[in-house]
Amino acid sequence: MRLVVNDQVHLSEVRASDKGALVAHLNDRDIYERTLRIPFSYTEAHADEWLALVARNTEQQGRPVQWAVRSADDALIGACGLNGFQADKSQSHRAEVGYWLAKPFWGRGIMTAVVRRVCRHAFEDFGLAKLIAHVSPHNLASARVLEKCGFQEEGFLRQHFLKDGRFLDARLFGLLR
Repeated sequence: MRLVVNDQVHLSEVRASDKGALVAHLNDRDIYERTLRIPFSYTEAHADEWLALVARNTEQQGRPVQWAVRSADDALIGACGLNGFQADKSQSHRAEVGYWLAKPFWGRGIMTAVVRRVCRHAFEDFGLAKLIAHVSPHNLASARVLEKCGFQEEGFLRQHFLKDGRFLDARLFGLLR
């Protein structure tokens, strides 16, 4: 499966061969500090766990719900996915969007285009009515991505995530179809 975003990037299924790129890109303290779930140091074991999770989710959902963000030359430069819903189930109306982008690609509008494309896919192909996203309070760039995609801030969640033994606050954003 391939979802075209623009002439710079596309989305495809995550591959086992992406492991090296995952470790190389996510072993970055700046990504760690701006995300609510990605560990640091990011190891091959972390990559293996995530690749297994993506494979399980794809099997359970019957189709991909997490995608690799790839450059024009098909290199992995990030990821974007949907969590917290069951595809093809009428009671599932909402999902959470999560994403990351390798640092050399920041500031180019890539993630805004990717999130916009994933949201369209979620509404049109999965029939979802609402998307949510959690953002670290100090990750202003991620909040701006969501705002450019039409998300509105819906709340501030105190001590909502636990990462490396610390409680983290989160800003909650929502987008209605």
